[in-house]
Amino acid sequence: MYEPSGRPRPLSTQAARLILIFLAIAFVSTQTLSGQALRVAGASGLPGGKLNCSLRAEPKTLNPVFAMDVSSRAVTSVMNADLLHINRKTDVVEAGLARSWEVSRGGQTYTLHLRRGVRFSDGAPFTADDVLFSFRVYLNPDLNAPQRDLLIIDGKPLQVTKVDSLTVRFDLPRPYAAAARLFDGLAMLPSHLLEPLEKSGKLKDAWSIATPPAQLAGLGPFRLKSYRPGQAVILERNAYFWKQDPAGHALPYLDEVDFAFLANQDAESVRFAAGQLDLLARLSADSYAVLEKQAPQQHFQMMDGGPGLEFDFLLFNLNSDVAGRLPEAAAAQKWFSQSVFRRALSLAVNRDVLVNLVFQNHAAPLATPVTPASQTWLNPLAHPDKQDLPQARALLTSAGFQSRDGALFDSAGNRVKFTILAPSSNRQRSEIASLLRRDFAELGIDAQVVSLEFRSLLQRVTQNHDYDTAVMGLSAGDTEPNGNLSLWLSDGSLHLWNLGQKHPATQWESEIDDAMHRQMYMTNMAERRKTYFRVQQIYREQMPFLSLASPHMLGAAQAGLLGVLSSALDPAMLDNVAVFSWKR
Repeated sequence: MYEPSGRPRPLSTQAARLILIFLAIAFVSTQTLSGQALRVAGASGLPGGKLNCSLRAEPKTLNPVFAMDVSSRAVTSVMNADLLHINRKTDVVEAGLARSWEVSRGGQTYTLHLRRGVRFSDGAPFTADDVLFSFRVYLNPDLNAPQRDLLIIDGKPLQVTKVDSLTVRFDLPRPYAAAARLFDGLAMLPSHLLEPLEKSGKLKDAWSIATPPAQLAGLGPFRLKSYRPGQAVILERNAYFWKQDPAGHALPYLDEVDFAFLANQDAESVRFAAGQLDLLARLSADSYAVLEKQAPQQHFQMMDGGPGLEFDFLLFNLNSDVAGRLPEAAAAQKWFSQSVFRRALSLAVNRDVLVNLVFQNHAAPLATPVTPASQTWLNPLAHPDKQDLPQARALLTSAGFQSRDGALFDSAGNRVKFTILAPSSNRQRSEIASLLRRDFAELGIDAQVVSLEFRSLLQRVTQNHDYDTAVMGLSAGDTEPNGNLSLWLSDGSLHLWNLGQKHPATQWESEIDDAMHRQMYMTNMAERRKTYFRVQQIYREQMPFLSLASPHMLGAAQAGLLGVLSSALDPAMLDNVAVFSWKR
């Protein structure tokens, strides 16, 4: 998941999904059926029931405007709704609170028609005034909401106009390729509750975890029932929820969703295996394998959703402020600055073995940061490197490196050696580092693995730039190109190999900047794909870091839980929670 940044730096709501992936969330549930005769869950499911979910940390806020941590976003996602919504199965933008929309002026104006009769969870009507208020909040520079950058296009904010009580017009500064996707994840806010707080300057403090349920309202399938500090947050069915199933029955089917705070995935897996919990998301390959062995007897539903948007990689330190600190750092950066050296290292890596040993084959080897989850945008000519040690050695020789007694030396006689930082708390990335060390040794390179607590590793990479290489993981914010802006753009907040650039340090980075800026405003799909394919081609030529593997989206559910859908986009398995039900 990546950090947010701006535009023409990265998009914020999408980039808010783009956060360093060392945190994770798992969802777990336990069945408590209550049954309600007036609600129908379909031919195979019962109405009512309770879903207990697990968070590995307490939410910091229940305010969807400022929810940035994983736990807060998980809870607020089921309490709120957006105008348009990306279908997590088809990746197509669909109607949400807006029943329909029209595009005019060559893609520069979007007119959204709101559903009639929609009400917030406290019964107050939802109208165009709430939409105007919501966007005023998101665009307010004094509030600095993380979504603001998303709504700044070509350096200018989009304009929002009320046409009538159920119609809103959005005028963009210029046509924008992913405009319809901008509305996904932007919670519409109740102006009757929050506007007074906005005017008094108290909006940032509104809707804390201590806020009484009666003071909160949303448009999602569930609303706050109670909060137990240190234990759980309890949500109950929103009786005013606007969605119905295809047969016209009211949603959601469930009566309650409880989020318990559990320490880690091991504890969750144990409780799941004991039948106390019913749904797990974002499982590690190890946990998945353990549960998979029990599945035939316990009748677990094991779900391998294929590659998600997360990818693991080896980062090279190409920061311009490193050279001159220490002789060793200067020598290492001289090697890393050569694309032929980076390319040789990529050819030394056995990605197939890495996928097998680290992820138990529940991952895909990668050629670029674009994972197979982004099928529409994946360059079909960009294939992951197969290990080719002879070719790697030939490349090194062409760059002046020499092998003596099994050790590699540069043209100045320096032994090629460097460190690989790995997070001590992440077993998979530590294993990746060990495998890389072994692969690089085949070239005569002495690569030493240094395990660090994650915060220390992050400080070295993002602040001190005190490292040679590091094994890290990120997750794109969307399946389409703009979900990776903060990584690609030279001034992006996650342009990790050379952070803090005001201008591109190389010609190829300048070319990527130009391509990424141009594709943002292309309305011709074929041309946009061609442009993004070129970005991936440049990456393959330069390899500022080594893309290694994309872990699969792994989950498990008890046999009785229906309606579960695994998604590469947040909120993982809870996006479909309105139609969850228990088998009859």
